[in-house]
Amino acid sequence: MKERLLRRGVQESHLHVIPNAFDLGHAVLSRADARRRLGLSISSEDFVVGWVGRVSHEKGPDVLIDALRVQRGGLRVALVGDGPDRQALEARAHSFGVAESIRWCGVVPDAGALFSAFDVFVLSSRTEGIPVVLLEAMAAQTPIVAARAGGVPEMLSDEEALLVAVDNPHALAVAMTEVRDNPAAAVVRATAARARLERDFVLDEWVKRYDRVYRSVLGDPPPPGQRR
Repeated sequence: MKERLLRRGVQESHLHVIPNAFDLGHAVLSRADARRRLGLSISSEDFVVGWVGRVSHEKGPDVLIDALRVQRGGLRVALVGDGPDRQALEARAHSFGVAESIRWCGVVPDAGALFSAFDVFVLSSRTEGIPVVLLEAMAAQTPIVAARAGGVPEMLSDEEALLVAVDNPHALAVAMTEVRDNPAAAVVRATAARARLERDFVLDEWVKRYDRVYRSVLGDPPPPGQRR
C-alpha cells in the first residue's frame, strides 16, 4: 500500500506503516484439544498441514491442493474456513486424487486457538497485507510455510519460516516436505518466529507507534522512553 501511494505522488514523509499487532494473552489450546475441535484424530501420527482463511482465489487454497498433487502422499490437510471457491476446489481435489487427504473443517469459531493442532501452517495466498493468521501461527510456535505475498517478507525472514514464491505449488510441496522431514530445524524456526512476534508485533509496541505518529502530526515530542 505504501509503494502504491508513493507511485501516486504521496510524499514519503506523510506515510507511516504500522503493522498489525497480536495479543499474547490469547489462549492456545493443547494439541489434543485443538485436534478434537477440528475433528482430527488425536492418536494418529499423520503429519497435519493447517490452512486457515477465506476459500477464495486470492488466498490460494488451490495452490495448496495442487501442491498435494505434486507431493503425492504423506500429508494430511485441515482446511479451516469457507468461501465461494469451496465446491470447485472439492471437485479439483477429487480429480487430482487427493480428496482423502483433506478435511474441510468449514468456519470454526476462535480458530486462532487451534494452531497447535498443526504440524505446519501454510499460507498460500496470492495477495496479502500483514495476515493475522501468521501472527496466530507465530504465537502458537507452529512451523510456517508461506508465500512471499504482500507484507509477509516484512513479517518473517528465512530464519523464522520457509518462504516460497507466490503461486508455485512445487515450491510449496518441497517446503512442506522439508518441515516434515526435518522437524528439529522447523522447531528452531518456529521458536525464532515466536521471538520475532514478541519483539515486533505486541500490542504495547503497536500503541507506541500510533502515539509517535499522532505526536509527529501535532508537533508534540514523544515521551523519553519512545524517542526513536
